[in-house]
Amino acid sequence: MATVLLLAVLFGSVVAIILMVYLIDRVKRLEVLSLQVTTSIAQAPATAPIADNGFLGLSAKGLWDAMSGDLPEGFRQADLTALASRFEFVLQNHIGLLLKLGKQDATAGNSQEIPNNPLDIKTLRGSVASWIPAQHVATLYRSGYESVGADEVGIQRLKADVDAATEILYSRTGLTIKQPFSEKLFTATAAAQPSADKLIASDENPEGSEELV
Repeated sequence: MATVLLLAVLFGSVVAIILMVYLIDRVKRLEVLSLQVTTSIAQAPATAPIADNGFLGLSAKGLWDAMSGDLPEGFRQADLTALASRFEFVLQNHIGLLLKLGKQDATAGNSQEIPNNPLDIKTLRGSVASWIPAQHVATLYRSGYESVGADEVGIQRLKADVDAATEILYSRTGLTIKQPFSEKLFTATAAAQPSADKLIASDENPEGSEELV
């Protein structure tokens, strides 16, 4: 009887030890799995919400391509048609900003340095990255730069360059120019700079110039 009792106790002890080892192993496995899950979550990149920029999330070259007829996947033509007036505002301001930057650099005596492409253009909804083909960026910036100190002949040449570039930009995006950009952007510059012929006449015949006045 004592032998049977001893064997039962021994068997129970062995079972208890095996159960404890099993439970300890399971706890360790759960700890490792929990640590791996926590690490994966911490390392996963946060998905930032897409801000509404007024152009259905399109910006930079993607926006230009879409407005130039390259319909993005998941978009309808009606979506882009609805954006046309807003895009025209952005394009107008992009063109004006490039000319302004050129004038500013020339006025400050800085060397020509083509601006970044895209440029951030402010809108009622904040700002949007606007991109246009690089050759037109260079033409518009250079036109603004060279307009500073240009004579009447030079202004006329620059106006032709600006109009040619803007007509292409508008045509590519299905927009219509209502007024040539040169008339809006260079009128003040041309009016502020007397022609070389007038300056020469004034220097050679100061009395005559007083009589004209």
